[in-house]
Amino acid sequence: MKKSVAILLCLAGAFFLLSCGSSSSTRAPLWLTSPGEVYAESRYLTAIGSGPSLQQAQNSAYGNLARIFRADVQANQTMVDDFLETMSNEDVNLERITSLISTTRIESNLEVLNVQTYETYFDGETHYVLAGFERLRTSTIYSREMANNEMVIDNLRSRANSEQSIIKKLGLLRSAKLISDVNVNLSQQRDHILNRSVPFNPEVETRIEIETEIEQLKRQATVRIRNSERLPNELNSALRSVFQGLGFTMGDSVTNPLLEIIPNFEKQPANIGRDDAYFIAWNLSIDIIDNQTRTDFRQFSHSSRSGAISADQADRRTTRDAKETIEKQFKTFLDSQLRNLIK
Repeated sequence: MKKSVAILLCLAGAFFLLSCGSSSSTRAPLWLTSPGEVYAESRYLTAIGSGPSLQQAQNSAYGNLARIFRADVQANQTMVDDFLETMSNEDVNLERITSLISTTRIESNLEVLNVQTYETYFDGETHYVLAGFERLRTSTIYSREMANNEMVIDNLRSRANSEQSIIKKLGLLRSAKLISDVNVNLSQQRDHILNRSVPFNPEVETRIEIETEIEQLKRQATVRIRNSERLPNELNSALRSVFQGLGFTMGDSVTNPLLEIIPNFEKQPANIGRDDAYFIAWNLSIDIIDNQTRTDFRQFSHSSRSGAISADQADRRTTRDAKETIEKQFKTFLDSQLRNLIK
């Protein structure tokens, strides 16, 4: 009898131990419920993701991590594209820097930052992943790229200081300003990664200095549109806006402007054999004359056709289409011409 009781007690004890072991194996790990206790926030930046598969959970963790440290620091695609164009001839790693500042390339961004998968867990239904990186180690990646950019900025400003051509000087400073914008973006990301409550951002001071130099140069970078009264008001305003956006000052009363712009806008009815619509064929050409150094600018020319259900509506559509051509195609054309001057 006593032997039977002993056996039952042993079995009960074994069952109890097995039960304890089973419950502990399904209990969520500490890193999942309190990640900061396992990976100190002062040292690591981490994020948790989940999904029906391990790969989906990892993708979720990486995406969450990117959103954490990029939430308030974004570089628009125009800045990224302009930066690539400006730095195309410089001895820098464009792929790496683009990954750091682009908000649309999360995977390459995180690869550059040495993101690691620290933990994984499967509860029988869902996979969980904790991914992250060391704050201090990762911040040095930003510091290195910013230092390389700073050398390019210094070179551009030095060239601008010794340049006699106002238009080239302006182009050099605009390029320096663009790279300083990128450095400000990188610096803000670095501060965010280091969790600095008071940002340390001397890059902003550099940008302000360059902006001041550009503002002072604008007084000499004057532009006059010749025969502007022959243009529709919408096209005249669009032309002014493009040049002002690129750092020039409109000077209608200046006797000897730096640049003279000669636009020509022609339009005529276009018969395409349709009775239900009215079409207008039009051509816009723009010549640029550099009165200081006689820079040989290429002529901008664009031809198209616009239509509507009536002649009045077709005429308004024509003006609207020509205005959009100035704001987009001509702006891109002019920006490219200015960049080529300093290469």
